[in-house]
Amino acid sequence: MNNITFHRLLAKQIKKHLTDECLENENFQTFIKAVNESYLSFDRDKELFEHSSQLNERDYAEINTKLKDEIKQRRLSVEKLIEAIYSLEVNEETEVKSLNPDDMLGLMDFLKVQIDNRKQLEADLRKSKELAEAATQAKSEFLSMMSHEIRTPLNAIVGLTYLMQQEEVSDSLAENLKILQFSTNNLHVLINDILDFSKIEAGKVELERVPFDIKQLVSNIKKANQIKAEEKGNKVRLMIDDDVPNVLLGDALRLGQIITNLISNAVKFTKNGSITIELSQRRRTPSHVTIDVSVTDTGIGIPLDKQAMIFDKFTQANSETTRQFGGTGLGLVITRSLLQLHGSDIHLTSEEGKGSTFYFTLDLEIGTELRTKVNEAHTELLNENTLKGVKVLLVEDYPMNIKVATKFLERWQIIIDVAENGQIALDKYEKGKYDVILMDIQMPVLDGYTATARIRETDTDTPIIALTASATLNNQDRAFLVGMNDYVTKPFNPNELFQKIAKYSYR
Repeated sequence: MNNITFHRLLAKQIKKHLTDECLENENFQTFIKAVNESYLSFDRDKELFEHSSQLNERDYAEINTKLKDEIKQRRLSVEKLIEAIYSLEVNEETEVKSLNPDDMLGLMDFLKVQIDNRKQLEADLRKSKELAEAATQAKSEFLSMMSHEIRTPLNAIVGLTYLMQQEEVSDSLAENLKILQFSTNNLHVLINDILDFSKIEAGKVELERVPFDIKQLVSNIKKANQIKAEEKGNKVRLMIDDDVPNVLLGDALRLGQIITNLISNAVKFTKNGSITIELSQRRRTPSHVTIDVSVTDTGIGIPLDKQAMIFDKFTQANSETTRQFGGTGLGLVITRSLLQLHGSDIHLTSEEGKGSTFYFTLDLEIGTELRTKVNEAHTELLNENTLKGVKVLLVEDYPMNIKVATKFLERWQIIIDVAENGQIALDKYEKGKYDVILMDIQMPVLDGYTATARIRETDTDTPIIALTASATLNNQDRAFLVGMNDYVTKPFNPNELFQKIAKYSYR
């Protein structure tokens, strides 16, 4: 609007009453142009009227014609002005009345009401945005706190169960431990589902692009579900098209999560039946391949009228399902969301009492080779003598988790020093030298973030691994930001902790 020459009175009113935001609105710009034209037309009319009496008849006739044109133009301008006013959003409480083209004052008054409404709407939108952001932050903090509080005692249960299973115990105790492990694993899955859903909902999941063997991935998932399937009298079959490439580029962790969800669901809802996993190549180019993946079971099936709702969050086909089979109702929601990140979607065919087939299509880039060094390192670290003599500072405030971690570290012949909070950790660090520091995050007196930051002020070499029940992405990002080298989530996998200590002990 910078190119328009405004009437002096209108320019003064614009400067006094209107904001830059109003002037940026397209519909409002149309309105202002119409108002400006009306002001200019009015001045021209006035000037013509004053001079008309001094002109001869011929000139008067010419001026009269011009005046009629000007009046016509003015009428068109007012019509455009009214049209522009009606095009603006009207507050529901505002009474919309007929606008009189000859009542310029009325038009201006109505316009002022519209502008005030627009300002109020913008203020309300800003307030709503701030409230939504505050609610999201509160939800994130609540999930982080609840995850931490549940994982902390769960870590002790999982760790002690694992250690007891390594000992010679009676058959009845072994059976009890097996049930205990099954229950803790289910609880762990539920916690991870809730956190995964939170990450996906917040748009914080990014897919990796690394080489992986899809045939080996699916085979491993089948083996992981084999025992549970056999306990329920099920047979699991894996059928992979020979044309499917061995090495692909993608996010093996997330694809594994998708396939695991579908297979574990099939096992959960099937008894004395079969589960069939099938991978087939649909089409292939020199650089990409399209693969059809399906998981079919002969289980309880899903009624047609309930098939759409199972993809809604926290929803299962009926209330009896949760009581009988457990679960959060998030597995398929997460599966669909992860597939959508891959540019795909989940599909279902099912008949109640006869089973279900879940299927999807993946378009992935073909890889050339796998990184074999990881496997070689893993094999090498299976020797428990690897960590003999390594000196570790364990920073942990929860007594049961200290006992559990100590049992594992002693079993690996590690020299252990314990600090119950971040301040004690700093005091012990200043007096001694450690090969690795295992750092909890949420602790009294001084938290793990602050303790790590203070260590990093003078020491950038000593490896610090977060060993924490705080599993959200924000916690992980902050841990790396303050200088931690790695991150292990409680309840921890003993093999994972073993390998990471070994990795940083012999750099």
